[in-house]
Amino acid sequence: MPYVERITKAGKTIEIERYFTSRYKKKEIKRGDKVKPTQEQQQKINTRQAERKLRILMNANFEYGDYHIVLDYIRHKGQPDRTKEEMRKDIDIFLRELRKEFKKQGRELKYIHVMEIGKKGARHHHLVINQIDTKILQQCWYKAYEGHNRVKVFPLDDTGDYKDLAAYFIKYTGTHNRGTDGALQGKRWNCSKNLVRPEPEYRIITDREWFKAEARPIKGYYVDKDSIRKGVHSPDYYGYGYFCYRLIENTTRGG
Repeated sequence: MPYVERITKAGKTIEIERYFTSRYKKKEIKRGDKVKPTQEQQQKINTRQAERKLRILMNANFEYGDYHIVLDYIRHKGQPDRTKEEMRKDIDIFLRELRKEFKKQGRELKYIHVMEIGKKGARHHHLVINQIDTKILQQCWYKAYEGHNRVKVFPLDDTGDYKDLAAYFIKYTGTHNRGTDGALQGKRWNCSKNLVRPEPEYRIITDREWFKAEARPIKGYYVDKDSIRKGVHSPDYYGYGYFCYRLIENTTRGG
């Protein structure tokens, strides 16, 4: 039984992956000829893995009514742009002030943060946070960066599936090479320590189950058809077969 099924429940979503594991390797299971990925392939693999991790983190910790916020710097002619060091200081102050406001309400701030310098030089902070009065967000950002600034607020929908937002965040992390002088952050994203990190469940599956792999819904969930991926040989899974798909909880919210 050389294949396993990894099931990860995150909020209203369930991620299902079937792939080969050497722990149960059989002699008749052969690896594909091309196992070592090219540099371009490896970049795509890294991006997919990062999106998966961030997607699970977002889905497990945020929900309908929470916010995707963008902290902007309004640029004026003749004024110098904020350096990456100044941007890091700004977000530290913003988060410190926001934590104070949450504490006053007897709550804990939860957040995921990335920052970006666009191709034309525009500076932004992107965050996902739990819900709080938008006036408080503006006040905290003003304390971090006095003067001309702006907060854009986008409430999360009720699907509980924030894969597009996770991909959007990861896109910004690829703008600057991490681990170099040009990196804005040491990691692809920063987040609060109080986030839930789902632990996957593993199940050994038979060869017959693997070859009959089919994405099927379960009670209360539907299959995200765009998430279905299947292949015989892939560098993502060490050159062996894989099958992945996602289930999303059926959500009906009355108006």
